Amino acid sequence: MRLPITVHRARLGKHSYRVIRPRPTPPNVVLSQCSTAASEYDMRLDARAAHRIGVAWLLAARSPRSLVHIPLRSSRSPASARCEPECFRHEECPYSTAERPLDLLLVHRGLQFRPSRWKEVRARLDNGRPETAELPTSDAPEFGSEPFEFHWIKRYPLRQHVHAETLLLTGNAPLFRELSTYFLDIAGNGPGSHSWNPRKHYCNEIRWPEIGRYDQEIHIVYDERWSGTDTKR
Repeated sequence: MRLPITVHRARLGKHSYRVIRPRPTPPNVVLSQCSTAASEYDMRLDARAAHRIGVAWLLAARSPRSLVHIPLRSSRSPASARCEPECFRHEECPYSTAERPLDLLLVHRGLQFRPSRWKEVRARLDNGRPETAELPTSDAPEFGSEPFEFHWIKRYPLRQHVHAETLLLTGNAPLFRELSTYFLDIAGNGPGSHSWNPRKHYCNEIRWPEIGRYDQEIHIVYDERWSGTDTKR
C-alpha cells in the first residue's frame, strides 16, 4: 500500500516534533463532534477517503515517534445531512445533530504528548517535505475477528481529547492497526452496500469506555454523495 505524505517538523522549546500528513488531504471526508453528546463523533467519507485514512492509521502504527495529522475542517460537506432513512442499528443518525468540524490527530502513547501543546505545534510547522510511505498489506489485520470494545480496549486503551479544533486519539501500534480495518472495510464494502440494502447506509462504530461505560464512539459512515462534485467512488 502506498500513501503520499508530507513530513513536517516543528520545534517547541527544547522539544522537536515530526508531523505526518496525507498528501493531499482526502476531499470527501468530514469529522464532526455531535452537539448532543460531547464524547460522540460522526465521520462521513467516500471509499477513496476511507482507504487513505485506513492506511494513515497503519502508518501511525509504524511511526511511534511521529504525530499523524489529517486536516478535515475545510472539507466539503456530504450532500445528505441525515441517514436515509436510519442507521443499521435503528438509531437516529448522530450526524443530524453534529455541529463542530474537527481535524484528526493520531498520537502514540509513548510520546507522552500533551494535547494542550497541539495548537502551538501546528502553528510552528514548516512547509514540509513530500515523501511516499510504502506499507505491506499484511500490516492490516482481518476486520471483525473480535469486537473491538470487548477484545482490545482492556489491553490497549484508547484515549481521546479535543483541543484546538482537533480530535486527538492516543493509543499504541496494535490498537492503530486494528482500528485501520474499520476504515478499510468501508473502502471495500461501502460502495456495493446500496445494491443489497438500499434503505440503509453502511457504517462502522468505534466505541471505547470512560469510567467503565461505553459512552464514547466514532460513527463512521460511507457516503458517496458530496456537494461540489458529481464523482461517485
